[in-house]
Amino acid sequence: MSTPAYEIVSIEEAKNWLRVDGSAMDADIELALAGATASVYAYLKRPGPYSESDPAPANVVQAIVLLAGMFIRDPDIADHAAWTAGYPPAPIVSILYPLRDPALS
Repeated sequence: MSTPAYEIVSIEEAKNWLRVDGSAMDADIELALAGATASVYAYLKRPGPYSESDPAPANVVQAIVLLAGMFIRDPDIADHAAWTAGYPPAPIVSILYPLRDPALS
């Protein structure tokens, strides 16, 4: 998986937060981070990516790590009741809602 020019959460940061040692799960974590980041951008309807000059706020970082952790712990989405069509799980929505402008398309 290619490394973006500006990554919001590095694999090492995610491994620390997810309490994962070693490299056996690196590919899974990278995929989970990519999916979580894309989901967060989609929910926020952000017109462009965060950058070094416009860094992601702490609650965006928290939402990405939390969502990536959900993907890692439940890769088959067995807990589908936590998901509403078109929205991330409720804890992620709660974290990100103040940043979202629903008027954007």
